[in-house]
Amino acid sequence: MEMKTNVRLVGVWRVIIISVIVSLIYACSCPDRKILSLSDITPSEHTLLAITPDFSLKVLGDTLNKSYPKLRTGKVFPITGVLCVDGKAYRFMGSDSLRIFSLAPLSNDSIGWEGKYSFLFPGKGWEQKEYDDSLWDEGKGAFGPVKGNYPAHTLWGAENIYVRRHIRVDDKDLLKEHKVYVRYICDDQIKLFCNGRYLLKSGFTNQTKCQRLTDEAINQIVNGDNVLAAYCRNTGGPALLDFGLYIENKTYTDAEPAILKQKDVQATRTQFVFQCGDVELQIDFVSPSLSEMWNMTGWPVGFLSYQVRTEDKKEHTVEILFDVDMEWMFGRRKIDSWVEQEWRFVKSDSLYLGMTADETTFSCDDSHVVLSQKLCAENGNKGILLIGCGEGQRIQYVGERLQPLWNSNRTGEVKELMMAVGNKYQKLREECDKLDKLWNNKAFQVSDKTFAEQILPSYRNFISSHRFVLSSDHKSFCFGDTLGNVREIYKNFPVLLFFNRVDWMKSLLNPIFEYCEDERWKRKYPPYDIGLYPVASKQVKTDNCAEEAAANMLMMMLAIVEAEQNFSYAELHWEHLCLWANYLKERMAENASPSIELLDGNDEHVKCVLGLM
Repeated sequence: MEMKTNVRLVGVWRVIIISVIVSLIYACSCPDRKILSLSDITPSEHTLLAITPDFSLKVLGDTLNKSYPKLRTGKVFPITGVLCVDGKAYRFMGSDSLRIFSLAPLSNDSIGWEGKYSFLFPGKGWEQKEYDDSLWDEGKGAFGPVKGNYPAHTLWGAENIYVRRHIRVDDKDLLKEHKVYVRYICDDQIKLFCNGRYLLKSGFTNQTKCQRLTDEAINQIVNGDNVLAAYCRNTGGPALLDFGLYIENKTYTDAEPAILKQKDVQATRTQFVFQCGDVELQIDFVSPSLSEMWNMTGWPVGFLSYQVRTEDKKEHTVEILFDVDMEWMFGRRKIDSWVEQEWRFVKSDSLYLGMTADETTFSCDDSHVVLSQKLCAENGNKGILLIGCGEGQRIQYVGERLQPLWNSNRTGEVKELMMAVGNKYQKLREECDKLDKLWNNKAFQVSDKTFAEQILPSYRNFISSHRFVLSSDHKSFCFGDTLGNVREIYKNFPVLLFFNRVDWMKSLLNPIFEYCEDERWKRKYPPYDIGLYPVASKQVKTDNCAEEAAANMLMMMLAIVEAEQNFSYAELHWEHLCLWANYLKERMAENASPSIELLDGNDEHVKCVLGLM
């Protein structure tokens, strides 16, 4: 019975594999088939720019000019894009402005603020507006170490602190149709109330956090005296508490949303076309690290190119501007700006922005970076916004700190990569156009529109969630958030196989092979994973899933051998491939096969069969 089941399984999976191979061969052998546009396809969510896992922009559907792009973590990236045509403003990116001004500022926005505080529990109802706090101590916020980096003015040395801050509002009607935010920073735990109404609870944060108040909370605010109350607990070490109230300032209230005419989602880029009065604006989001011609794998740089066109043959005064709220983004106000080799650069925290210095103006108002450029015949009515990101923590692999692949000589800078991309961005766009046509054509020949909608955006999704680093012996390693996760790697192989990125497939497997070939790994099967970013030293998953990991590694090696029609990569790791195959044989001999009706693709016996195929 077991032998028959194995034979039937092998037969079924051979049919499936052969069908896929035939489809791909057919796609490659019919280059003249019509290329279909994806303008009518709107993925529910896709990656606009794949820069680094910490900074890759995503957008929902066709909402580029209805809401802000988001980072992979879900955090808003507060960028607003406006095109001014003959003095009239059209918003093509972002929502209403995130600019805010203070109703009750934080300590680092002012010289401190007056409040009432108590280190002892003051009794029930202490957070209510009507509570009598006349006997409380008076102090100036923020509360914490007065000689620390943060501008604290009142020492807080106890475990608990209760603070009441009185805020006067002279005209509540000013809050109507505006967003109101509470901003805070705490170490370690905080609960916030407004006029007795519970607002939020949060854990430790060493950067300023911001949360929008609900309409119900705003309705609690009255003309005259209001109380913002906070309880904070210090669980050990330094203590810090600061909080305030802010209101939205709609800087671009008069900007009319641009009319979306076309959206085109391809493998390497996303293109939007907007109508802004008498002018048509084309925006292309391009991720250079997807390039094949240029060696840009892992480059933490992306760009947004733009061009305006008009059909009425009249002269128009056109200016494009980008507004990025750096304080909202990073919780800090420090911004550096300089001009280098005809490029204007702006840096705040880990984020870099760049535009050509010619016809470009830069301003910084209230922590908002505004870059604008006049579009005219002299610059071809087009330009580019470069976006770069300094990478986060370096990956620690078996006691070594690995360098990012792009910075293998340890002397590179993000701004240098940005200039290299900016100086040849038109050639990069042309190359990306060719790649998009190739992959678009292939996707529709392999399957239908639904398949194309899934496979094409997945190219950028892969880059947006993976880091490329260089090993100590100069091998390319590629890691997701869970380092060397065999199951996740296995799921990514079909995408990489479709796009013929065998180099990236090897980069995913290289660290696992090197980890297994180290004398510290003595098991007959590969690890399920080798750690959690940024440290590769210990498995995150306690259940080894040994059969699945071994079978997946064998099947992925087969995919590389078949794609390259070359056995050399397998030969390098032949000893471990044989070890894992023997392990699967042993497991199959120990366990009788269940009925075929009970099997699915994740069953351990199926994995054994497929791995041994």
